[in-house]
Amino acid sequence: MKTPSRPILTVLAAGLLLGLAGLGAGCSLPPAQPDPTRYYVLSSAPAQPAAAATAARAGRVLLRPVELPVFLRGKPLPVRVAGNEITYADEARWAEPLEAGLGRVLRERLEGRGEGAWVVTTAGQEHDLEVAVRVQHCEGDRALGVARFTATVEIYAAGPGGARRCRETFTTEIPGWDGQGYGPLAAQLSAAVEAFGERLATLLAAANP
Repeated sequence: MKTPSRPILTVLAAGLLLGLAGLGAGCSLPPAQPDPTRYYVLSSAPAQPAAAATAARAGRVLLRPVELPVFLRGKPLPVRVAGNEITYADEARWAEPLEAGLGRVLRERLEGRGEGAWVVTTAGQEHDLEVAVRVQHCEGDRALGVARFTATVEIYAAGPGGARRCRETFTTEIPGWDGQGYGPLAAQLSAAVEAFGERLATLLAAANP
């Protein structure tokens, strides 16, 4: 059997290189795309002096963990698109569990941003009142263009079997959401929770003997 001549080997090698180059070009990966996901937190504004003074009159309070319905427990921001229809914005997410964010903002509001830190964290700490918060709504409504927050608060005397001193359902709708911007929606929901925190401080001051 004859050995292929050098020119033939050169042609074969060149063809092989061209084939590999074409194969590599056909298998090239598309460029990486930036992650469009944005993360948001509920924020609280500095307390007004009057609000801080009202809070200070309420004594020491145990704020129980905030309760949420199942449809609000995920990270994506929920948006109501019809009466019973909810959609979730995968590109807009809470940076912390919503119940943790709500508890944080309410605690900051009740403590007046450090002016009289009287919210206790465990039942073993001495306190005068206990607060239970159950949230029904904390979402945007695309059809109405509002941020909606609804919660029921109950205030109890401290200790086993403590008498209930107050029960109220609070609802607020902040208009002006365009149905698309999630940063503005998170800001409007923060304002709604702030309004709830101010109402809660007033109820606590009235409930404290």
